[in-house]
Amino acid sequence: AVARASLPVERHHPRVVRLAWQGSGAVERTVLIAGKGVTYDTGGADIKTGGGMAGMRRDKCGAAAAAGFILACARAPAELTRGLRVVVELGCVRNSIGSDAYVADEVITSHAGKRVLVGNTDMEGRMVLADCLSHLRARAIQEALPRPTFLSLATLTGHAKLSYGSYAVALDTAAARAAGGVGSKLAV
Repeated sequence: AVARASLPVERHHPRVVRLAWQGSGAVERTVLIAGKGVTYDTGGADIKTGGGMAGMRRDKCGAAAAAGFILACARAPAELTRGLRVVVELGCVRNSIGSDAYVADEVITSHAGKRVLVGNTDMEGRMVLADCLSHLRARAIQEALPRPTFLSLATLTGHAKLSYGSYAVALDTAAARAAGGVGSKLAV
């Protein structure tokens, strides 16, 4: 739904880029990462105003970080990555405006089959990440991936900046905290 208004321009078509990497030895743990790759974010039908679009080309940095994690694993000493498998999905999309843009109050059915009421079209990153995480969850179940840990990487803009200012922030969700946090799951 997020990419509908970008479809008339071929170079703006959405893509899901899938990457995988595996260390030496039998796989003992799996890290599955969804990366937000919004190539440009206008805000959609809830258009960003007052210069708010400036810098939105950087809304793909979550996807870049996810791809960079695979590269870092590939370059790391083998003893640090033995038994590790990394699976990444990059949700690459352009949140454009146009006659077919998704709009507030529209109900979208996600990959997981859940209906989502769009409150503001500038929530495109959450829509994209939800579908990527759902793909990764299905893959983890289908392939019985050992000790799966799920991460989402995103550039937080707009409302996050209102909450935190111009600072980087990493947050565990309530579900991640209840499971002991993410950090302990990533440790060798």
